[in-house]
Amino acid sequence: MALDGFGTRLKTIRQERGYTQKQLAGFLGVTEQAVSKYERGSSYPDIGVLSGIAEVLDCSLDYLFQLEPGKRNLPNQENVFRKQEINRFLQQEVIILQFNEKLVPLFMEEVKQNYPHMIELRQQAALQWGVILPIIRLRDQLGMEPFQFEICIHGVSVYSEIREGTYPEGLVYMLGKLKEVVFQKLDQVLNNQCVYYMVENLRQEYPYVVEAIVPKVISYSRLRQVLIHLIRDFGYTANPLILIIQLLEQQLASEQGLLSEQQSVSGLRFGAEGQAAPEQQGIEQQPALCRAGGIPGSRELARRIAEQMDPGFRLENWVK
Repeated sequence: MALDGFGTRLKTIRQERGYTQKQLAGFLGVTEQAVSKYERGSSYPDIGVLSGIAEVLDCSLDYLFQLEPGKRNLPNQENVFRKQEINRFLQQEVIILQFNEKLVPLFMEEVKQNYPHMIELRQQAALQWGVILPIIRLRDQLGMEPFQFEICIHGVSVYSEIREGTYPEGLVYMLGKLKEVVFQKLDQVLNNQCVYYMVENLRQEYPYVVEAIVPKVISYSRLRQVLIHLIRDFGYTANPLILIIQLLEQQLASEQGLLSEQQSVSGLRFGAEGQAAPEQQGIEQQPALCRAGGIPGSRELARRIAEQMDPGFRLENWVK
């Protein structure tokens, strides 16, 4: 193998593929310093790492070792890094806070401090609203105006502002805006996965409240919708989740019983009029009964639950 020039060729094709040393190191499972040494020629990768280099950079080992001078493979559309990039576009992060490079020092300081203000924001959502939020992704973005920050929900920009600031005041201001936007867009931010984590947390402490109820009787989707209406429309925290589930179960059980009674009465009436057998009419009439007087919508269920909750659970009593 010809090792002369290996580092130079590695650096050249890495740059052509548009990767940083840090990105390449991440895919290879080595440190950024190791990649730097490879490119400087002060050390060389082992066989396993070499195979990874060839796969990630879409090049032959013959090229890297100059057995085929000037010859390299064309970029592969199924490259590992490109697959991740495509998946990132397919699965947009729920909450993104992106910012101009002028604001990077604020976030770098937050990282050094181990994210105290970011953690506090998530703790506030749990304490005040009673919900678990998705991870908040931070991203520096080229092309933005100096000191501009932007809030995106599912990849769509919903708020943008230009504001200078120092740490921690500047960061606290941005996170305050983020909290306002998240509350406004709670129906888009709070997803079934978040509700699942909330229910699992409750299940650990009170298993008999949740077992055989969620998701068998109350689906995660229905519970999510009720919680959003309860918070946004009626101003109640979802913190007494144990109480909310019990009240929701009672409402659904009551409506199911009423629906069964309506179906039974309807079947008897049709039978008395000399039409088809009650059993058949009950089946045929069931969709109409569900449409006319079936289970209420999630907002109505939330309203009924709110009426039974103590006023002490109103949001203003839970916000610092």
